[in-house]
This record gives sequence, structure tokens and C-alpha cells, in this order.
Amino acid sequence: MQPSSLQRVETNWEDEENNRHVSVAVEFTRKDNTVEIHSLTPQQVTFLCPESNNPLRSIGVWTDKGRELLAKQLHAAGYLPQLEEEIEASLAV
Repeated sequence: MQPSSLQRVETNWEDEENNRHVSVAVEFTRKDNTVEIHSLTPQQVTFLCPESNNPLRSIGVWTDKGRELLAKQLHAAGYLPQLEEEIEASLAV
């Protein structure tokens, strides 16, 4: 099977440990019925109230350094396997 062209999806990483949601653009391809992630671009961070879990404020992620830092945190949190599964499940529909 030939790899498909680059596709893009937007998702949210729920970083409960730090009381925030991070909006992330993900570029990926499908190859042999698996998802291969090529890039992660954090776009916005929404900080949540620790008690109520309600949004307190949102900020855009505009700098390369900010995007790099959040992407590293996303990797370190072990979110990539879950993200790949979510994308595969959405494509199976």
C-alpha cells in the first residue's frame, strides 16, 4: 500500500497534571493501516481552575520556543500513542 498524502487534524491534549488544555495541530500520513505523525504544532493553551475545572484564560502559542517546549512536554507525558489511536479510530469511520 502506498503512503497517503499528508493530512492534518486538530485535537486537544488534556494535561490534567498542570490544569490546562493544549490545542494541537497534528500532521500525519497513513501507511499500511497505521498512522505516522510527522509534526505537532501547539496552537493555544487554556488554563483551568484546579477546583472547578472551568477555563480561566486562554493564550495563543506564537513562538517557536513555546511550541517546542509544549511539544516536548506532550511527548514526555506519553500522549503520542493515545493520539495515534484517536486518529486511527476517527479514520476508521
